[in-house]
Amino acid sequence: MKTKFILSICFGGLWLIVSLFFAVDWAQDIIYILPDVYVWWVIIGIALLPGFLMSSMFFSNMLHWKLKKYPDTAEDTTIIMCAHDEEKNIAQSIQAILDQQYAGHIRLIVVDNASQDRTKQEILQKQASAHAGCSLEYAYCTQPGKAHALNYGLEMVRTRYFITVDADTCLEKQAVQKIMNRIAACQDACVAGNLFVQNCRASLAAKMQNYDYLLSIAAIKRFQGSYRSTLVAQGAFSAYQTESVRQVGGWQEVMGEDIVLTYQLLHQKLPSAYKPRAVGYTAVPETLGGLYNQRKRWAIGMIEGLSSVPPWRQGTAYSRYFTFVNLSVIYLDLAFLFGLIPGIILALFGYCYLAGFLTLFAVAVSVLFFLSMYLYQRRLGIPFRNSVLGFLCFLLFFQAIQSTAAVHGYVIRLLRRKGEWK
Repeated sequence: MKTKFILSICFGGLWLIVSLFFAVDWAQDIIYILPDVYVWWVIIGIALLPGFLMSSMFFSNMLHWKLKKYPDTAEDTTIIMCAHDEEKNIAQSIQAILDQQYAGHIRLIVVDNASQDRTKQEILQKQASAHAGCSLEYAYCTQPGKAHALNYGLEMVRTRYFITVDADTCLEKQAVQKIMNRIAACQDACVAGNLFVQNCRASLAAKMQNYDYLLSIAAIKRFQGSYRSTLVAQGAFSAYQTESVRQVGGWQEVMGEDIVLTYQLLHQKLPSAYKPRAVGYTAVPETLGGLYNQRKRWAIGMIEGLSSVPPWRQGTAYSRYFTFVNLSVIYLDLAFLFGLIPGIILALFGYCYLAGFLTLFAVAVSVLFFLSMYLYQRRLGIPFRNSVLGFLCFLLFFQAIQSTAAVHGYVIRLLRRKGEWK
């Protein structure tokens, strides 16, 4: 593991050295027009640093191309599903768990977090479908907030491992078996599942997110998970070691409660993994406004995680590296908004000062990287839908939405404004 990590960083470093050779000439051509500090700030932020990060991640994922298999476990497990006004989605999500092909017993605890709609009725109706392999229990948490609901469910857990599933997420039939095989065999503190988009045909916004989950998010988790340092065991679908979660005090009442929990586990030198074969289909926002608000919340959650455990306080060299990379994302978002976008606008008028050769080369590397990730996901044998328009819009526009929303989130966190679960 250590050797592959060093090789990946060296590969990224080699790319950086070659890129720097071209960057010097690029900078000299435009320093007489724009301030030199700004020029280098932009070049590093839109070409050099992204290229280093992408190339090292690409090389690492190639080194870890082989899919690992683990023996089937029949250990009983618990699933916590928290719901707040989820009458439209929860019946389908519960049914997906009842249909699981798992060798052990599943105890499904659905925590109703002060819902005002028909969520309770939908849950109780599903109790009639429970069977010997999967029981269904209803619990009511009066205190609003997802962290409170999760901690309420945690108090009811009696198994060595448990799983969290969002009320708008449907699991593939063997998802529980796959994720439990991994956590039971490797004794990880947590294991993140592989999320695909459930409603990928609903709108153009959903189609773009389909490729973000399929290519970007999954690639990052593969890179981090290869070194047992996945930074986000997402609440939508992840498995946890019960004692480890209790040891760090469960979930905190923050916007990114799952991010903060994972950071706390890594701080204790507890491994956080990723299981690509454990697949869940989650519902994503169908409007640009909904997407913007979601990514804004994610950015706030990232800052909350970094605030709870700064990179230099992380437990292992791997987790320190990945959290420093997360910290650099703030700079990358700012460079994209105030460097690349102005550069593209200038290029449209014939002034190619900031949109140079290295930028195009970084885009080419990104496309190659996405292709490799697409082929890897196809190897899983899990069906997902494609959209040419969705992919093109993802390449051209998604990062602009992502970075704008993220910077908005950083400002909100800086001003210490409180967010909401939904």
